[in-house]
Amino acid sequence: LMGEGLSFIQLWKDALPNSSTYELVKGLVISGLFHYLNNEVMYLALSNVHPVTLAVGNTMKRVFIVVASVVVFRTPITVQAAIGSAVGLGGVLLYSLTKQYYEELEKNQAA
Repeated sequence: LMGEGLSFIQLWKDALPNSSTYELVKGLVISGLFHYLNNEVMYLALSNVHPVTLAVGNTMKRVFIVVASVVVFRTPITVQAAIGSAVGLGGVLLYSLTKQYYEELEKNQAA
């Protein structure tokens, strides 16, 4: 509320004709719960994987969301979004191949 200020009140009033106060509060609580759970999972994951791996996974998640919205909701995709998704997928691929290469190199040096 501090960031939104008085505009939150107007947005709340604009949303009320389309749904009840109960539905809006329920939606806010569920949204907040899922955001909290997402943060908890990220902290748990961070304690088990390398931060770069987590960042790559987060990038992959964002690309997946864009692709899923295009497929499920038939959202038109801009050229900029397509290029961004391609760069994200390419980066994940390069990271995976590089990581695999160096793991194999370490395994061969240890043997």
